[in-house]
Amino acid sequence: MKTLLERLKPEIKLRLEANTSQYTNTIANIFENLSSKAFYQDLTMSEISTLYTFSDITLLKTSIWDLKHGDNLFIREYDD
Repeated sequence: MKTLLERLKPEIKLRLEANTSQYTNTIANIFENLSSKAFYQDLTMSEISTLYTFSDITLLKTSIWDLKHGDNLFIREYDD
């Protein structure tokens, strides 16, 4: 089973990496957190919020479905 980091959509990973120079520790914590979990449901609301913030995703343009399931952030396991 892949970790959330392995399933993170490439464009999201690039946005996070673009913020690394300014927010080194925060981005490192996000990557560490995602590498230790396999399911979106294992993330806390705080972790999800941080992921959205440092991925430069506007929550106003995010659907409830995406917030609930993370489809806009992660490649679904069965889509590989």
